[in-house]
Amino acid sequence: MRVLVSLVVMLLPLTPGRAQRVAPAPVPADPHHHAIPVHRPPWTTELAPNARVVRLQGPVAGSDFVLSPDGRWRAFLIEPDDEPGGRVCLEEVRSAQRYELRGLPLPWRPLGALKWADTDRLAFDRWSQPHYGIHYVLDVRHGRLVLAAPFPDAFMLRH
Repeated sequence: MRVLVSLVVMLLPLTPGRAQRVAPAPVPADPHHHAIPVHRPPWTTELAPNARVVRLQGPVAGSDFVLSPDGRWRAFLIEPDDEPGGRVCLEEVRSAQRYELRGLPLPWRPLGALKWADTDRLAFDRWSQPHYGIHYVLDVRHGRLVLAAPFPDAFMLRH
């Protein structure tokens, strides 16, 4: 009987119900250090419902790039004629394949502050007003936007 109980205890973690439980990934720190906790769960993208990552064909010229911590990705901004505020682009270093994030709200407002939150998540901001913006996080591994959080700057919080 003792052997049977030991065998059940050893096999219990392998049962389908338990094997599918995965601990949530740790939330990365906000690389911009905003005045409010924009990375506090739960994460949502309701402010950018049309955001999508598309694969680009051909070369694209952009501004200075920001290399991911593991050296796998380059992130940079481009400013197409139809979006004077700019778009976020990615290039996979090994393959030179390029991707572009499209469909963010307020395309005429400036994008900036490209910073890597970790090796797979790129953070950036788009200012909707002089003292108010939206903080975005793009999961480059899965090619999708994972966070669109509004934030005020310190001036707005004081007044």
